Amino acid sequence: MKITKELLERHSLGLTNKEENEAVEEWFNKLDDPSIGKKAPIETEENKRQIWTKLEQAVPELESHSGRSDPKVIPLYKRVTRYVAAAIILCMVGFSTYYFSISGWNTNEPQIADLYQTVQTQRGEKRTLTLSDGSTIRMNYETEVRAPKQFEGDERIVYLEGHAHFDVKKNPDKPFIIYTEDTKTRVLGTSFDINSKGADETEIIVTSGKVAFSKKEQEANSVTLTVNERAVLKSDNTIATSEVDALKRTAWKDNRLVFEGQTLREIIEVLEPWYAIQVTVQNPALLEEDFILSLDNPPLKSVLEDLSFAGGFEYSIQGTEVIIF
Repeated sequence: MKITKELLERHSLGLTNKEENEAVEEWFNKLDDPSIGKKAPIETEENKRQIWTKLEQAVPELESHSGRSDPKVIPLYKRVTRYVAAAIILCMVGFSTYYFSISGWNTNEPQIADLYQTVQTQRGEKRTLTLSDGSTIRMNYETEVRAPKQFEGDERIVYLEGHAHFDVKKNPDKPFIIYTEDTKTRVLGTSFDINSKGADETEIIVTSGKVAFSKKEQEANSVTLTVNERAVLKSDNTIATSEVDALKRTAWKDNRLVFEGQTLREIIEVLEPWYAIQVTVQNPALLEEDFILSLDNPPLKSVLEDLSFAGGFEYSIQGTEVIIF
């Protein structure tokens, strides 16, 4: 696996998988003396940029790939000096501080913290986030987005955990990149929906424009998607594509509930976090019944009324608990 600046940044963020972690650790073990510089402080963002510039000059393998051709790889352990080893670890410490906003992480340097933002939604909550370039992110329930308050450099990078719809402002000179735990999506300007909530699967649906979707660190195997196309990175690391009705599949962003042939079991999986409720079904046979339903900005009672009429069941609401019988 190629060790890049991008990979080291994500490793410092805790966003790498097991395979990537092992590759980075093996890479560090090849350095002359990884302990050198480990406790050195990072003073300013300019210092970090200078360090990366020196690293890229001394070790071309660390260049981030933004359309540039890959340099010829020379075994790193034959070329890295003690000075570069110290700089690398110094830089890693710096990026861990700069990207302060990882779940459960804190920083005592407010001047650095002010550069980054983390936005979260809870059960029953949706939220719209506008970024510094004018792009908007509509976040579904139980979702987290991490992004710079001001985009700098030649890329606009955002990190997503959960489910969100992106409307990206077009900028050919500065691609917009979204990382989830396992995937990378690269666009110039378009609209699309990413859902990383599925069990070991990440889904993307394009509502306008064109996107490139791939497993992280495997951009050569990316798939290109256009309007009404869907791709899923499956648990076996393969990508499956299909055609969908994107407007219906992303109706949630407009606070619309649309079900077309889903079972009551599947519908409940949406309703519980949507309304922050707990549903109990006393008749298990009802769970496999199929329903067709489309409602705009519906209160919970309206949804239950329509479902109960179509399914021939009754229900009661007791606080945040719904009982279907």
